[in-house]
Amino acid sequence: MKRLNITYDTAEIENGEKITGETCYTVEFADDRVADRLLDHGTSGVAVAELEKLLRVVERFKGRCYVPGSIKHYELVKEG
Repeated sequence: MKRLNITYDTAEIENGEKITGETCYTVEFADDRVADRLLDHGTSGVAVAELEKLLRVVERFKGRCYVPGSIKHYELVKEG
């Protein structure tokens, strides 16, 4: 199993003020080949677009907003 650690920006409104900060999220891949194929495209439009869709939903569930285009870093980590 591989994990993809993604670092990006998020925003929320607190006391009427927009606050932007950096956070991270980890995506788990059951199939190592899927993770490798995704990252083989580097920062191509398709790979980034799919990750951004996921981050938008994750942040919405947390009551925040994903800042589009803010992926700063991602790292693939192999487990076990």
